[in-house]
Amino acid sequence: MPPKPNRAISENTEFIAIREAAEWLGVPFSSLRQYVSRGLLPSYKLGRHRLFRKRELLEALRQSTKASLDEVLR
Repeated sequence: MPPKPNRAISENTEFIAIREAAEWLGVPFSSLRQYVSRGLLPSYKLGRHRLFRKRELLEALRQSTKASLDEVLR
């Protein structure tokens, strides 16, 4: 029996679908859809498909977790 293909998504994959993105980020599918609808995460609409670039998702997450010194010292 031939081995099953590895379904792991590498960071170099250009585009991934919304369900793959939710799994890769470790968030529920419904939460990811809400983040996209609120404009918190970058995505692309191709017909009825929503696609993501992994590096853009990572950058958006990095930006959202950075705090300024003033925010930390409050």
